Amino acid sequence: MCKEATNNAAPTRQQKIDLLNARVQKITKKAIHEAKESGDPLALEFVHAQKKMTPVTAGFPVYQLRSSLLVYMYAIGAACLIIRGALMIHPLMTAMCVVTMLFGYDFYSGILHVVFDHPSNISIPVLGQPCLEFQWHHAIPYDIVQKDFVDVCGDLNVAIMILIPIYCTMLDLSNGVAMVIGGLKLWMAYFGQFSHKSAHMYGNGNTRATWLQNHGLMISPKEHTAHHKPPHDIDFCLIGVCNPLIDALRTITTDNRIWVSLFFIWSIFDLVCYVKVVDALAQFLQIS
Repeated sequence: MCKEATNNAAPTRQQKIDLLNARVQKITKKAIHEAKESGDPLALEFVHAQKKMTPVTAGFPVYQLRSSLLVYMYAIGAACLIIRGALMIHPLMTAMCVVTMLFGYDFYSGILHVVFDHPSNISIPVLGQPCLEFQWHHAIPYDIVQKDFVDVCGDLNVAIMILIPIYCTMLDLSNGVAMVIGGLKLWMAYFGQFSHKSAHMYGNGNTRATWLQNHGLMISPKEHTAHHKPPHDIDFCLIGVCNPLIDALRTITTDNRIWVSLFFIWSIFDLVCYVKVVDALAQFLQIS
């Protein structure tokens, strides 16, 4: 009886991750065989899937179980920052922060996605592992649906850990706008993960997600499917509102060095710019 109940139990978070990594091994084995037969070089995502992951280099396992405790701590901390900041400023300024960060985070997600999708960036220290997982997402597009949402959000844990001290240095956290903008960066990132996951659920998501997709506030399955068609060179944004802007920038240049530089620069200075935008708008509209 116990054995039967165990067999019928839903897979654990770890088991879901293990199934995805088993799929990576199976696809890699097939790719190696095909490369030997054709004489073509093996794509980098398959090369690195045969290497062992280290703290600085990309490799196997491609998918990892993330710390749910960190996700909850980050979410609560960001929520406290938003609430405290919102109590210090005019409600219209809070609304401006929300709109600014909706567009601002989506623009950032587009830059990030362009960089993480470039094969050669798998070799960049530290950055290579998320690049590897992003590129395996093209081979296993259902990975984001199979994983628990806490693990989808947990994919951001290391990036958040790196960015927190940078933002604490760059932002004046006695400023209410800076508090709200800083907290919203994380919550918009989690919203972006929700948007991305929902775009792969093809009508099996919740009604709120469908409503947001229908009203252009989250990327729809139809729009996101366009990105998953080779060569994966359009519709990079995870929420979707800034796709035309990112696509337009890529008509100017697709030079990977420029996009990587833009990614690092914007990762550091984006929130400072958004705070200045909201402060300038508030001053223009004479909101205090």
